[in-house]
Amino acid sequence: MRMASKGSLSRDPDAESSALTQAGDNLALPIPQVRSKSPSETQRSSRSSSSSKLLRRMLAIRRRSSDASVFDHKGKLGLNLLFEPSEPLIEYIFVHGLGGGSTKTWCAEPDPSYYWPKEWLPKHVAFRNVRIHSFGYNADFLEKGQPHTDIYDFSQALLQALRNSQSFTTNPVVFVAHSMGGLVVKQAYLLARQDPNCQDLASRIHGMVFLATPHRGSDLASTLNNVLRISVAHGPRPYVSSLERSSDALNRINDAFRHHQNDLRLYSFFETQETSIGPGNSALVVRKESATLGYLGEQVALLNANHRGVCKFQDPGDSNYLTLLDCFSTINNSIMKRLSANNDENSWVQMQKIENYLDTSGLPTDDLKDLEDARMAGSCEWFSNRHSFQSWIEAETSASNKLYWVSANPGTGKSVLSSYVINTLEDFNQDTSYFFFRHGDKLRSTLASCLRSIAFQMAFRSVIIRSRLLSLIERGVRFDKDDAKVIWRKVFESSILKSELSQTQYWVIDALDECTDITLIFGIFAKLEPFVPIKVFMTSRRTQDIVSGFDQLQQIPNVVQAIHEEISFSDAKEDIWLYLEGNKRKIHVGNEQQKYSFLERILEKSQGCFLWVRLILDELDTVWTLKLVEQVLDEVPQEMDMVYRRAVDIMSSKPAHAKAIAKAILVWTVCAITPMTLPELQAALELDIGTTVEDPESALSSLCAQLIYVDKRGRVLMVHLTAKTFLLDASLDLEFTICPILGHRRLARVCLQFLTSDELKPPRIRRAARAVTRPAKKSPFITYASVHFSEHIRRTTSNNRVIVPLLYDFFSKNVFVWIEQVASSGSLNVLNQTANSLKNYFRRQTKYFPLLGEQSQLLEGWIVDLNRLVAKFGNNLIGLPSSIHWLIPSFCPASSSIATVFGNPARRIQICGLTDNGWDDRLACIDSQESQAYAVACGEAFFAVGLSHFVQLYHVSTCQEWRRLEHGSQVRHLTFGRMGDQLISAGRRDLKLWDLEQNSLKWHFRTEHDILSLSYTDKESAIIAGLRNNSTLKWSLQTGEILEELEWASSFDDEGQFRRPPLLAVFSPDQTFLAIAYRGRPITIWDLEGDDIHGLMGRENQDLTSLALGTNTSPASLVFNTEESVPLIAAAYEDGDLCLFDYEELKLVKLVEANAQIVACSPDGTTLATGNSAGMVQLLEFETLQLLYRINAVDYGIRALSFTSDGTRFLDVRGTQCNVWEPALASGIARKDDASITSAPSEPRVVGLSDGENTISTISLDDTGEYFFTGYSDGNVCVHSVSDGRQRKILYRHGYQISVALMVWAQARKLLVTADVAGRFIAYALKHDRSDGWHIDQRLLDVRGDVQNKVAIRQILLNPSNDLLLVSTLRADIVWDLSRKSVVSRYEFDLRAPSCWVNNPENKDERLLFEADGVSFWDWGSSVKKSVEAAKTLDPDSISPTMAGVRNVVQAFDGKKMAVEYVRSHGETSTVSTLLFHNRGFASNSERLRPCPGFSEIEQDILHVIGSYGSRLVFLDKNLWVCSLQLQPGQDDAYKYAKHFFMPADWFSQRRHLNTGITKKGDILYVRTEEIAVIKNGLQYEEGVREIKPPAL
Repeated sequence: MRMASKGSLSRDPDAESSALTQAGDNLALPIPQVRSKSPSETQRSSRSSSSSKLLRRMLAIRRRSSDASVFDHKGKLGLNLLFEPSEPLIEYIFVHGLGGGSTKTWCAEPDPSYYWPKEWLPKHVAFRNVRIHSFGYNADFLEKGQPHTDIYDFSQALLQALRNSQSFTTNPVVFVAHSMGGLVVKQAYLLARQDPNCQDLASRIHGMVFLATPHRGSDLASTLNNVLRISVAHGPRPYVSSLERSSDALNRINDAFRHHQNDLRLYSFFETQETSIGPGNSALVVRKESATLGYLGEQVALLNANHRGVCKFQDPGDSNYLTLLDCFSTINNSIMKRLSANNDENSWVQMQKIENYLDTSGLPTDDLKDLEDARMAGSCEWFSNRHSFQSWIEAETSASNKLYWVSANPGTGKSVLSSYVINTLEDFNQDTSYFFFRHGDKLRSTLASCLRSIAFQMAFRSVIIRSRLLSLIERGVRFDKDDAKVIWRKVFESSILKSELSQTQYWVIDALDECTDITLIFGIFAKLEPFVPIKVFMTSRRTQDIVSGFDQLQQIPNVVQAIHEEISFSDAKEDIWLYLEGNKRKIHVGNEQQKYSFLERILEKSQGCFLWVRLILDELDTVWTLKLVEQVLDEVPQEMDMVYRRAVDIMSSKPAHAKAIAKAILVWTVCAITPMTLPELQAALELDIGTTVEDPESALSSLCAQLIYVDKRGRVLMVHLTAKTFLLDASLDLEFTICPILGHRRLARVCLQFLTSDELKPPRIRRAARAVTRPAKKSPFITYASVHFSEHIRRTTSNNRVIVPLLYDFFSKNVFVWIEQVASSGSLNVLNQTANSLKNYFRRQTKYFPLLGEQSQLLEGWIVDLNRLVAKFGNNLIGLPSSIHWLIPSFCPASSSIATVFGNPARRIQICGLTDNGWDDRLACIDSQESQAYAVACGEAFFAVGLSHFVQLYHVSTCQEWRRLEHGSQVRHLTFGRMGDQLISAGRRDLKLWDLEQNSLKWHFRTEHDILSLSYTDKESAIIAGLRNNSTLKWSLQTGEILEELEWASSFDDEGQFRRPPLLAVFSPDQTFLAIAYRGRPITIWDLEGDDIHGLMGRENQDLTSLALGTNTSPASLVFNTEESVPLIAAAYEDGDLCLFDYEELKLVKLVEANAQIVACSPDGTTLATGNSAGMVQLLEFETLQLLYRINAVDYGIRALSFTSDGTRFLDVRGTQCNVWEPALASGIARKDDASITSAPSEPRVVGLSDGENTISTISLDDTGEYFFTGYSDGNVCVHSVSDGRQRKILYRHGYQISVALMVWAQARKLLVTADVAGRFIAYALKHDRSDGWHIDQRLLDVRGDVQNKVAIRQILLNPSNDLLLVSTLRADIVWDLSRKSVVSRYEFDLRAPSCWVNNPENKDERLLFEADGVSFWDWGSSVKKSVEAAKTLDPDSISPTMAGVRNVVQAFDGKKMAVEYVRSHGETSTVSTLLFHNRGFASNSERLRPCPGFSEIEQDILHVIGSYGSRLVFLDKNLWVCSLQLQPGQDDAYKYAKHFFMPADWFSQRRHLNTGITKKGDILYVRTEEIAVIKNGLQYEEGVREIKPPAL
């Protein structure tokens, strides 16, 4: 995501020594021409010069503070990492030469600050994405001994180091080599090219930079070896011999290298100064002709240094260093250009996902650009001279002073200073994120917005953070976008800050005082761990709450602290003068001397306030005489309030019509929720006052006396926050004083008038197959009105009769267009916010004007409906916003406000057969059938159900299955980690920790005693459990090792040595207390920190310690309030009493008879859920035990309860079921409106729960399209009408409570054959009945399971003439003759994988058996398979390892093809693939069964085949859309693919086995437990139509 800045290799055109020269035909980089610089270039040049100066000053600080004695000057051998950016895209490797070291070669002095590859390069923008390494090898010729290593050995070591490093797997590589190091690099490259295992690495070596490398040897090499040869302690070195001119080693390297260098970028630098080689002697160690290769494309340049000095520099301003820096910049720029073409699209897609997830509007670069443009070149540089600022940047991230706060008076240029700091940090190549708070702008005034923006920017700059956030998205972690605490916890603490960040993250936060929830940020600062690499720079006014916040931080030990600077007039004086000089053109009169005199007067009067200077210059820009200039300078007061009062006086002196326009502009600008654009304001004014303001930009400043301006993005803004504060000050009682309550009512009225206008009139009923395209031209006001009208309503008084009629009109007419507009933005938060704002408004409004009759029913209904829309149809609505007009209302209850407004148009999708009980609070009923459910827990993205031997995980949003974890025993306890990426499951005495991201078991532990409860502790670094032996165990989260074991003493003196085992033990949220329940005893509160009893609690009003054993009925369940600040615990007793205790004061707060035995608390601590043995569930307000909601049921007892993380849903487990509930009042449970007021308690909502005892188990359709048949779990077989979905009559019954499992309708003889789970099958002949559809004509066969077959029936099939019946079981295939009522054939076999029988469309005497690997052919008249040659094996290219069997086969496309559904090995309910086969292929002589070509594009997307409708195959895709494939006329394998409508997610989640069908008329049937939904007209609508065909077509 980073692009290196462009730059030429030659930096200084006036310095001849730094220019690249040509070597023969070699290419040299162009030398830039001298020309005048543009203002932007001047500013960039100024920034570059400023950052260079700052770098030198910081290095000086480093040198003064560092301890050179501990510095390893020579450096380590091997590969050494020097710098790792947040997103490494390029690898640099520095390789030293003869006698050098991995550090020493690159250091001018034995001080770490001179180590330029590590200390200087990372602070240059060209190295923003460069990871830097050094490589060391032993080439110390002065070392004693006679080593036998040579250049070849060094190069092998280098290549092996690269192969072993994880850094060199994907990125381009650049070598920078000094002297002999260049030969080592060349040889290593040649070895890589020759090794097949290193081809990828070799291909990614992009370039080599040679610094005085002796490609052709050096005259001094033989001299050096001669010296070593005569030395007794040393001896000659083979690698030195290789440096001699025309050595064999050099010749071999050069000869091979020239054949492989064409793919490389080569840069050769040669020395120009002689090196001292002894007393009075000096020479060029490597001459130019040896330091250059002479290859075509090689770029050559000189360096003004000797052999040692070409790689060592005293200062970042050294011309040699700058020459190399330009070379590196050129290399990096060329690489980044190439990488951008490949990586930009993928990165863009990832960042789009993150942007949508965080609900941000991208990078805030526009805000920064505005401030950069406002800053004059050279201004603010005084700040970078401050030692405190330099030390703050340079300090280690573990230093306590992570915060830097700059305060100043209003209008003194704090925001411009912030932009300068951002530029400085970015120029230093620091990862910098920033945010500019703006009061009154809803999107930029909250800490939540700030945190979301910073998270986005961090992800943009860091691939590690990006992957972290993408992981949150993939796991479906949700959070309230407006809750800063939740965002910090879920996005930062539990995700971003857990990343191993290689670079310090700098945050620059401007105008902290304009944040609406400023106190929260100090809570965040207090939680910052010392090791977290984050530094924060802030600016603000010096307000009391900010001063107090920093003071409180100082009083907390071991937390981050702040450096504080105050901007004075003397600090800003020079910058103000630069600003005045830059805007001198605004003074139109006087000579130069007079103008500078005016500027000096302005400077002195300014008192350091840029805002005052700006206003004065804007006013002087309108005067044209010296006298008026003098008058302005004399009259304008120095205090800003007086300046604003003068502006109001000027406006008041204007004509009435001008004052009306000015007042309207000010009201809209001051009260706007977010700044309005000029077109938005122009449209709003036309609606508000009926006046079109021509040339609005000029009119604004003129009419409003410079109090309003238009920024470069066209937004209308107040000149400063202080101007807005002045106009809102009611005590001033001026003509233009604005009352915010009346202002918001005015804006709400205009917004609603617009939303009810004809411009938002809904489209006509769709008559064509495709969606209607709405008019492209929209009012610029539509977005503002749609998003913010409800917020204006919330902020106004409810004591008026204006708003409600407009709301009623809006929700009766144009509401669907508004919903479509909101959904088109990609976020539905506005719908929830609108519902909450209206609920709050109506609650307040009932005190004055209660809603009556139709108004009340419609508007209050919409409050519920808006929340339900988001919960039930959110993903579908965002994916297809227009579906609100024609699809979604059909799936809403007929009694809902949505359905009331929608009406019942005949041509739209209609659904019949379902009972209208309003919105169903039960979103899903998940029945495991074969396994009892014992525990339930909710994480961020998933919820877990603990069953007999395993844990089943489901998506929170859709309730669809996600993953199964094999625990191995009955699961009694489940606990998610805070981020939902870990899960603890526990049985009676075994504990397992699961890593859900890796889908792995981390560790397993068996205890000696029963586990009573579990909890995370020590900031989720450990797990603690309460055991039945009166003890707690604590395990390390990482290793599973026991960290601590504690026992708690007996609380009762009358027990003697006997220690009664506890029934319950529950930890408090902060794990400081343990609540313990014993049979017949009061509740014990144990202090875990003090390891002592805290006290006893009970519902008896007497001395609890003296109670006789058995006099106190025992608690059945305990739960602490989840808020640590609320010291309450709820206890449900065995007799149904519900008690609320204060566990700090050890007193009973309240007791109610609630018939409760199980309790659970919502995440925010506001709601208590209870359950009992009869299946009743209740929600109560935790602190008052006031009943809010009740589910009455006669069902299995509740075993466990849990809330989702956002508190909007709760779950219960009972019997084999898990129920997911979302009550209509759930938004009030978890989303409290800050502006809400206390109202009288309302009556609790009570709902009933169907017992679900008699459900529809199977269906079959007749051939008329008018009726269908159903089999029920109680054994009944019924006939229903398609017209209304209702049951007409019971045809017959299998047996009492014996579920009907299979059903087949045979058209030829009008037969209905059914089979039940007991193995009984019945065949009836039916006759058509005009009144009830069908009635029984005669019974043809009735065979009970224990007569002929020993196991359950899997499939029944009749032959085409309907006289033979196949009954297929797990171990036998039996063919019956229906006329003779006898067995024709019987074929027994061992267990068979899931398979499916179907008639052969090409031969009526054959049936086909589809299995995972192919199809076999069988005669109807015999019990044996036809010849082996007749069987066909599935084409191997079409077989997937997950295809373990066949679930269903459907005749499709008017009988021309077959659609076969394949399933996984672990069950028959999960379709993994669907293949199409030509019918003619079954009659061919080929041994291979080949699927139809062209279908592979969607075969993996099919979730369930619904059936065939004419030339269409109708199916449900994995996004729950009903789709179809229609065979194109005249083309065998070309189809029209269309999406028609989606099924609600809660429909799918309530069915473990999908049971669907499609009638002859195209009506779709969908079984919903005990009812069937009949969906009519669904196939008439088409979305996403496209053609699918094989590539050859």
